[in-house]
Amino acid sequence: MIAAAHIDTLMNQGWPAADSTELDGWVVRRTAGVTLRANSVLPTGAPFDLGKALEYVENLYAAHDIAPSFQVGPAAQPGDLDDRLAARGYEVRNPTLVMGAEVADVLANLGEPTESVNISAVPDDSWMDFWWSVDGRGGSAAQAAARQILNRGRALYGVIPSGQPVKAIGRLALVDDWAGLYCLAVDPAHRRQGLAQAIIHGLLQAATTTRWVWLSVLEANTAARTLYDRLGFQAVSRYHYRVKA
Repeated sequence: MIAAAHIDTLMNQGWPAADSTELDGWVVRRTAGVTLRANSVLPTGAPFDLGKALEYVENLYAAHDIAPSFQVGPAAQPGDLDDRLAARGYEVRNPTLVMGAEVADVLANLGEPTESVNISAVPDDSWMDFWWSVDGRGGSAAQAAARQILNRGRALYGVIPSGQPVKAIGRLALVDDWAGLYCLAVDPAHRRQGLAQAIIHGLLQAATTTRWVWLSVLEANTAARTLYDRLGFQAVSRYHYRVKA
């Protein structure tokens, strides 16, 4: 369906860091320590001098009070990077599957939603506050940094209902003819009512120029993976993070 290197590029655009430094084939991302993706190296090419590149990354992240981290998938360069990082004391975090599907197939498998979804091009305060209450890590400064990430790329934001109290939300990043599903969250008091499926349906239906959709899901999250399998998603890549202990 798609090459691993291409999906890495799409995901990088779908969740863009506030600051990125190009380092001889690597993209060194920084966003005040908020989310691993936005504060890790995307190793898209092999540096000429790997040792010096690693030292540069570690010193840069240390200067910003961020744990040195790498997103390691099938396209990571150099090919033995995972082993080299392990030998340097980096630990594995968050083994994750990347899944993809045709939008038309997912919509057909979803059927009619149980709730109407309000769609907007920006996350309002109620959307942001709900996401942070369910999935946020940190205080107001971290929340502000997270909002920077969201606002740096084109996306659609879904919410149920359109006013308070919010029951469910989601974000669909728009990149070329692909879209990435992020920030899917449901109030624990309203789970198992089809709200997540309704959010997905509303977002995909509103993305009228999008043919394909991707999402990432922790390998250990069997409940979510079962849902995505049923909706027609298939594994297209995988990755984990290596974080210096």
